[in-house]
Amino acid sequence: MDRSQSQSSAFQADFVYTDAILSDFEALYQAKGTVSLPVRIVCGVLGVAGALYFGFELYSQGFGIARVGYLILCSLMILVACSSRKRSGADDTLKKYRKHYENRRVTFRIDESGLEMKLEGQKNYARSKFQQIYGLYETERCFYFVIKGKAYYILSKEAFSPEDRDALHTYMERHCKKKFQSFQV
Repeated sequence: MDRSQSQSSAFQADFVYTDAILSDFEALYQAKGTVSLPVRIVCGVLGVAGALYFGFELYSQGFGIARVGYLILCSLMILVACSSRKRSGADDTLKKYRKHYENRRVTFRIDESGLEMKLEGQKNYARSKFQQIYGLYETERCFYFVIKGKAYYILSKEAFSPEDRDALHTYMERHCKKKFQSFQV
């Protein structure tokens, strides 16, 4: 793994997408789309209590737009509580990343104009300006820069020294005007 800093690029990294990196991405992708157990419990309890209360109010006092609205809101809370922990469509996305990235060398360049990624065997570069990045995530192993709902730049932290990881973290937050969300996977 190589990391160098030059006048034209603020950060450069060159590494291979390993099974460990892609497994980390898969864990992040699943974790990012889930509702935590405590939130599900709270939504379930409040949803059931609210549905019972507003259902009784609707039954005993007749139709009222506010009562109907609250009843619908409580029903939605129950749905959140009962929701599956697995993201819909995640399997296809994860399979595509593994198919196209595993054991392939990638080169990243991050500078004032944005982020550029070149994947071994591809003719074109993937480029994004900072304003196109709408999500910054990190795990212990990787940085993730989200440009579309299912499009991620995956950057291994091992490609950088600890000092350069911190500098890149700060640089991306400043240029994207967003904070990193950390995930334990």
